[in-house]
Amino acid sequence: MNARLNAPLRAAAVAAVTAVIASVATTPAYASDGDVKVVNTETVQVYTSPSGQVQTRRVYEQLAMTGKGSVDLKNPISTDHLRNLDGFGGFDVKNGEQLTTTSVDGEKKLRSVSNFNGKLPLDVSVAYKLDGKNVKPGDVIGKDGKLEVVYTVENVTGAPQDVSFPDGKGGTVTKTVDVPIPMVGSLSLVAPSTFTNVSSQQANIAGDGKGGTKLSFTMTLFPPIGSTTAVFGYTADVTDGVIPRAEISALPVNPMESPTFKSAATSYKGGADTGAELTDGATQIDGNLLKLRDGAGDLLAGLIKLRDGAGQLNDGLAGSAVPGSEKLAQGASDLDNGLGQLNSGAKKLAAGNSELSGGANQLSAGTKKLKAGANKLSAGATKLSAGTGTAASGSKQLYAGTKDLSAGATKVSTGATTIDGFMKQIATGQGDLLSGIKLLESGVQALPASVRTQLSTDQQYQALLGGMQKVVDGIGDPTDVTDPATGKPATIFGGLNAIQAGLRDQVSPGLGTILAGLPAKQQGLTCASLILKDLTGGADAPGACFPPGNVRPPLADETNPFNTGVLSNMATQLQDGATGLGDLSTGLTAIKQAVDGQFIPGLDRVKGGLINPGASANCAVGSQTASPADDCGVKQAVGFFKANIPVLVDGITGSIQTSLLAGISAPAGGCTATSKTLVCGAGALASGGSDLAAGTGDLAAGAGDLSAGASLLSSKTGELAAGLGQIDGGAGQLADGAGQLADGTDELNAGGTKLADGARQLKDGSGQLADGAGAAKDGSGRLADGAGQLSDGLKDAADGSGQLVAGLSTAADGAPKLVDGAQRLSDEGTKKLISAGTTTAQSYGELYATMTAGAKRAQTEDMAFGAPTDAVGLTAYSYVIQGDDGEGGRNLTRGLGGLAILGAGGAVFALRRRFI
Repeated sequence: MNARLNAPLRAAAVAAVTAVIASVATTPAYASDGDVKVVNTETVQVYTSPSGQVQTRRVYEQLAMTGKGSVDLKNPISTDHLRNLDGFGGFDVKNGEQLTTTSVDGEKKLRSVSNFNGKLPLDVSVAYKLDGKNVKPGDVIGKDGKLEVVYTVENVTGAPQDVSFPDGKGGTVTKTVDVPIPMVGSLSLVAPSTFTNVSSQQANIAGDGKGGTKLSFTMTLFPPIGSTTAVFGYTADVTDGVIPRAEISALPVNPMESPTFKSAATSYKGGADTGAELTDGATQIDGNLLKLRDGAGDLLAGLIKLRDGAGQLNDGLAGSAVPGSEKLAQGASDLDNGLGQLNSGAKKLAAGNSELSGGANQLSAGTKKLKAGANKLSAGATKLSAGTGTAASGSKQLYAGTKDLSAGATKVSTGATTIDGFMKQIATGQGDLLSGIKLLESGVQALPASVRTQLSTDQQYQALLGGMQKVVDGIGDPTDVTDPATGKPATIFGGLNAIQAGLRDQVSPGLGTILAGLPAKQQGLTCASLILKDLTGGADAPGACFPPGNVRPPLADETNPFNTGVLSNMATQLQDGATGLGDLSTGLTAIKQAVDGQFIPGLDRVKGGLINPGASANCAVGSQTASPADDCGVKQAVGFFKANIPVLVDGITGSIQTSLLAGISAPAGGCTATSKTLVCGAGALASGGSDLAAGTGDLAAGAGDLSAGASLLSSKTGELAAGLGQIDGGAGQLADGAGQLADGTDELNAGGTKLADGARQLKDGSGQLADGAGAAKDGSGRLADGAGQLSDGLKDAADGSGQLVAGLSTAADGAPKLVDGAQRLSDEGTKKLISAGTTTAQSYGELYATMTAGAKRAQTEDMAFGAPTDAVGLTAYSYVIQGDDGEGGRNLTRGLGGLAILGAGGAVFALRRRFI
């Protein structure tokens, strides 16, 4: 036990024993039993040599009876040399008990003396120095010099005993301690007049009225208030030295019932309770700090996950989405260039078809003239058949003309066949063009679904969306709490809520409870200091410690320098303790203010940064306002990105689809002459090409017939020229050939007309193709612009996700400081508080338990032999340290001494009464 705890209580014991010894005349209050009250006093008297060696030991018994009636007593007693001090008669003794049957009317006493063979509670030794050298008592006799006498009194009743007391943590500690029977007493002596300059650091010194110096020492011989050993003494300048006689009076005392010592026991118990309260509060704070540390660790893990998810988002945007959008932009640009080439070719086709239409019109006009000539030829042949004479004369000319006709017809047939081949190729190409445009239309119609299908299997795109979802899930909701399955928060919000709940519901109230109790403890220490100051300087006016009307203990100035020094030192230490509690209160107040004013609101701001209740549903709208009140939190922003990336992709592909289909597909009501789309233009072109191909086929067939007819005509006219004999038959054949020629020219004329119509349709279709290709070119330009915007937007998103990664990395780097700070506060603050509280609780608890155990021994082992049943029993011990003046034989007779001892025993019992 440290001196700071002992000093105040020892000083209090010194003052208390001094007051008790001074009031030895107080009469005890006896317990009653029927009509006769019985008090049994045992006074053990011990004579020692001047050095403290025991020489004789006796016990004086007294049975004091008051009242009226008969008593039958059995008093435990020592039977060794038992003698009656009230007469010459003996006692009836059986089994170590004095058997007494007597009548009482008023007061009656029975006194005896016998040898004491029991164990004495005190060991006494005395040491002497003369002029600084150790000497024996006899060496002082007749000498002059500086005499120093040191008395050592030890309580030797201690016995090992297990005591239990609170450990300050809700449990108990059992410890084996040496528990003595609590003893208090005093030593007094009178130094003769030959002793001058008498001084002592421990004694009360006064004159005896006869030239001598009276010294009185008080002893509290039990811990924790005092010690089992008391060492004290005095010094004096001696002439013709002697050894003064000294007397010790001592008795057992129950410190739990003595008003003087009971307050100390209450203080010990209060100290243990305060230590336990401090430990409990500090333990709660430490537990919540560890929860804060664990919650901060979970927050760190969540931030790391959030950072990793943001990194995946950045990787997905920068590594996949941006390159993909750039490819899309490049493909759209290539499509725009290709449609530009198609538009240019369609315009050239339209221009060529215009020329083809003009040639077909000229061919149709020629076939009309050919038809008219053929009709005339048929009429002439008829006339030739009618008039062979005329024919004969012009046969040579006819023969020459038919040769020319045959050669021209051959050229016509060859040209018509060539035109027919070309037109079939054109018709086939126009059909392929229509099929290709329809395939293009189908591909454009399936564009959004195709893109979605491709993205649904794209690992990087899905990893992008999955990483965003992990970020959202890891943040959680504002109402999340600790997962009951694991006992730990499952989301960032769960961890933040657990931390905030621990700070708000446990740490802050625990600090408040400790702070509420500290002023009372501080006031108690201050008042204790004030009382001790009153002992040295007199009582002050009533104040906070002793309000008017309250009972205050009688206080008088303490004049003994030793006691005054001890009490003043104790008062200073108590005031230092009160100041220390004030400092502790200030520190705990700062901690509570930090918890209430910074930690708890700070966690609200963190949660507000994760989810902003006032955010706009459209994060893009909130970010464009000047106020941050409608800005999205981290979770809302990530969720907005995740939800709108697919919408953005669908919107872009949908816009591309709409733009392309407007220039490719047929209108809802079907193609008309004014429809300017690729499908309608290609359809019209294919239809006109088919009709033109059919007309050129008829043209080729007619031209063949013309060639054959012309050849036949040439042959016949040759035969005509060869022989007039055959002219009639030849004229008939000529008429038939002329008829066939007329028919062929009719077909040729019809084919020429169809050819002209098909050429006109081909011209219109190629114009529509050129218009549709132009519209597709415009749509592809818008597609290229949209793809470029998509690429730029995804680049911005990639830059933003990179900034998000950097911010989350900074937050993740800072989160360990919160973990380390909470751990350091626990290690350097609350754990030390817990240790201090535990030490205080156990220290005071051990003192109180030891004091309680001693009180129990004083209650059951306070008498040397014991008292009769229902009688009040008291035991006192008187030690006489004999002096030496060189003459010897000056002691009083034993009988007279025995009578005196009985009187001294009464005074000591009065002393005991003051302590219980």
